[in-house]
Amino acid sequence: MHRTLGYRLPTNHPRFAINIARMVGGLWGHVRVVDPLENIKDQNMRRQLLLIRSNTGSVIESRELRDLLMGFRGQKGIYKPSRSSHALWVRETLRGPYPDREPEVFPDGSWIYHYTPEGRKGKTDMDLDTNRSLLMCIEDRVPVGVLRQRIAKPGESSYEVLGLAYVTGFDGTHFILKGEPIKWDEDPVAGRTVPAFQPFEQESLLRLETLRTQRDMRFGVAVRRAYNEKCSMCEVGYRVHGRIVGLEAAHIIPIENRGTSLDVRNGILLCRNHHILFDEYAWVPDEDLRVLVTADDEFRASAAANCILECEGRRLPNLPPKMDLLPAVEALRYRLDKFRDA
Repeated sequence: MHRTLGYRLPTNHPRFAINIARMVGGLWGHVRVVDPLENIKDQNMRRQLLLIRSNTGSVIESRELRDLLMGFRGQKGIYKPSRSSHALWVRETLRGPYPDREPEVFPDGSWIYHYTPEGRKGKTDMDLDTNRSLLMCIEDRVPVGVLRQRIAKPGESSYEVLGLAYVTGFDGTHFILKGEPIKWDEDPVAGRTVPAFQPFEQESLLRLETLRTQRDMRFGVAVRRAYNEKCSMCEVGYRVHGRIVGLEAAHIIPIENRGTSLDVRNGILLCRNHHILFDEYAWVPDEDLRVLVTADDEFRASAAANCILECEGRRLPNLPPKMDLLPAVEALRYRLDKFRDA
């Protein structure tokens, strides 16, 4: 399996990622991480859902998914295990007959996705077992995995794992799916409200290395989605066989200063080139998201061939389309102070 961003993980293969998810649940130091999946009694179902969560944001080839996910060898858009009342996953295909919509992203990394129910003879039939299994997910608050097909190599297909989502309702034409936030132990069905920005994380959580690694990974996925998978500075967004490559989520308030990984407003999506320069305080966005470049003569001479000098004084060209996903002013001010002291 391939990583979609430059995360520094020892491995992100699903056969190993599930072990990370198991380790995160339970008691670490003095912090109890409560996982909603612990309420699911069916061990196979829980194991599969953990696998999907652990690979949120990854692009996986269909041939590998057929070995990893129950029911993926079939043609169904909604899969319900034969002995379960609940659906396990839903998928959207590029040539599917149903009109789904792009997910709507929120600052905490959660998202809302409208998924069309299955039909018979061109008409929606809510009596189908698959549709009824999603209705049961509403009643029992059981999440489902969500996968979307991506363009891949000729003759092969891949799917992006959107992650786990809770079915929050049916509006008459679509099931409404609410994706897990970065901090998955929080209530994922809290609505569309935008929480107040909290720039710093609890010190106790910073000591939980495995938990922090998982949240940093999920933070990167959420920032990537907020910026439509393009560098905020140069608008580069490479895809290779359906995978995004060369993009990284930069923390505006750095991790070493307890900067949060639970809110995309402490992040900005950059190519590796501009991420390195950002980390070295060669440039910074001001409160109006205009580019400030260091006055260091040596850097400015060496950067003559880089677009960074052309962007100086201008607003970053690629920003989230929603105002509530833009970098938080508190985070930008913090970064500006560090930039001036550098």
